[in-house]
Amino acid sequence: MTIKEELIKYSNDCLNDVIPSGQKHKWACLRFLNDIKNSELNILSTPFEYYWNEEEANKIVKWFGYLKHSKGVLAGQFITLNTWQKFCLCQIYGWENKETFLRRFTKSFIEVARKNAKSQMEAGVTLYEMSTRATKNKEIYECYCAGVKREQSEVIFNECKNMLKGSPLRGKFKITKNSIQHVKTTSSLKPLNKQDGKEGDGSNPALLVLDEYHQHKTTEFYDLGLGGNTKESLLMIITTAGVDLTYPCFTQEYTYCSKILDPNVDIDNEEYFIDICEIDEDDDIEDEESWKKANPIRMTYDAGIKKIRGEYKIAKEIPEKMIAFLTKCLNKWVQAKENGYMNMAKWKKCEVKEIPYDLRNRVVYVGFDMSAKIDLTSVAFIIPILSDELDSSGKKIVKYVCFSHSFIPNRTKLRERMAVDKVPYDSWERSGYLTITNTEIVDQQQVMDYVLETCKKNNWRIETLCFDPANASKMMIDLSNEGYVVEEVFQSHKSLNESTQGFREQIYCGNVIYTNNPLLNYAMSNAVIKTNNGLIKIDKDATTKRIDPVDALLCAFKLALYHEFIDITDTDEWLEKDEW
Repeated sequence: MTIKEELIKYSNDCLNDVIPSGQKHKWACLRFLNDIKNSELNILSTPFEYYWNEEEANKIVKWFGYLKHSKGVLAGQFITLNTWQKFCLCQIYGWENKETFLRRFTKSFIEVARKNAKSQMEAGVTLYEMSTRATKNKEIYECYCAGVKREQSEVIFNECKNMLKGSPLRGKFKITKNSIQHVKTTSSLKPLNKQDGKEGDGSNPALLVLDEYHQHKTTEFYDLGLGGNTKESLLMIITTAGVDLTYPCFTQEYTYCSKILDPNVDIDNEEYFIDICEIDEDDDIEDEESWKKANPIRMTYDAGIKKIRGEYKIAKEIPEKMIAFLTKCLNKWVQAKENGYMNMAKWKKCEVKEIPYDLRNRVVYVGFDMSAKIDLTSVAFIIPILSDELDSSGKKIVKYVCFSHSFIPNRTKLRERMAVDKVPYDSWERSGYLTITNTEIVDQQQVMDYVLETCKKNNWRIETLCFDPANASKMMIDLSNEGYVVEEVFQSHKSLNESTQGFREQIYCGNVIYTNNPLLNYAMSNAVIKTNNGLIKIDKDATTKRIDPVDALLCAFKLALYHEFIDITDTDEWLEKDEW
């Protein structure tokens, strides 16, 4: 059986549940089968640019066969790739461009539970790139491996050294304390440190391996991989799910790659290989068959299965261990912030591409979080809508459509916040989620002008302007004098408990609606609660990361929660009665 035939059978087995597989891995299998089909057709409206090179697919399999296991029950034995590993590695090397004959994939993103030979795959690819591929292309390859700490960066480096022990390939490499060099091409591998990520613009990586990318707070190392100027550069990411949904691995790579795989989403990237092995949302975590979805290697041998069983037993008995079990053993992204306000998965389910209601001529509640005038200021708009959906008692369900916008005084403050928070405020400003007022402090008049202009443009009638009076007393007085209804929302547990509890309940029930707003999502993921005698509110002192957009939302929701809907039909009938 050829590798191509083996992978076709494997993909069909995954799609037909012969091999337990998560939805995203099934999509990866479907993508492969479609690629095979398209590569063999000549009647496509848009020609498929790639072909399957069986010889190149075989080479990477044979290469690993000359390397040795360095850990576990197989330590010291030569490596035999299993079919899932072939599914990943043979695709990276087997697909080539029909015109250039160069490798199709310039990036790869593989997400799988821990102890599924991630480091082994990364190390084997690294050695292959700096030797075989460098020789093929007659280039001197610069290869780098990067983790969040020096020790993490050295994991792949050390794995390369260990896999060469006792290997017939050992003599082809020169190994020193800080580098590995391929003798023939002088290509080299070096582990990177934090400073390299900040100042590595001069490097020219033919290969950059990002290990455990879920731990990376920024894209500093990722950006290094974009500077490769070799014939066949490769940015390789192999990671496990993490516990911070604000890090770029989740907000950017995992989300983007999931969309590429999803056949129902019109996002394509033919040069990005992707496979995500995770349990599905509705899977029973007690079902060991579900464990196989995230563990294509570890669940194939007795010692691996026994180890996962043991870790699950501990997680059941010690609830604090469950998050680690879900992320590390089942490859499930989990927000693990202590006292975290929001389940971010439920929050994201409320996000829509387009608001499914006509919002013109609606009533709006506007919330403000003016904060310190030299920092971030946010406004929120909440529009209550009486939907046609009915609750269990037959009453119509109220939906809350939310919008958010933030302000910062100047670009100096913007850069300072970027340095502290490690998030792309500059990108959010370009995308229209953030306004720079170009003043020394946030210009409150600009904020109010934005609110009035937004309401005028959409024909929204302002029902109430909701303020924390701490930083906005004068504005509240001025607006009240102009005829607006202005309400003070004090930042006490008693004042905010119902709003904080109620807004979260509406989100969990799916009654909150918003369009994509990465700044708002970031703030929501930062929010933690503070409890006092059973009452809760958002704790502004618990984090240095911004939560201002959330505070503004809860400020508006405190009044929107009590909005009364007037049935115009009933009112007209009442007014037309003879008694009047």
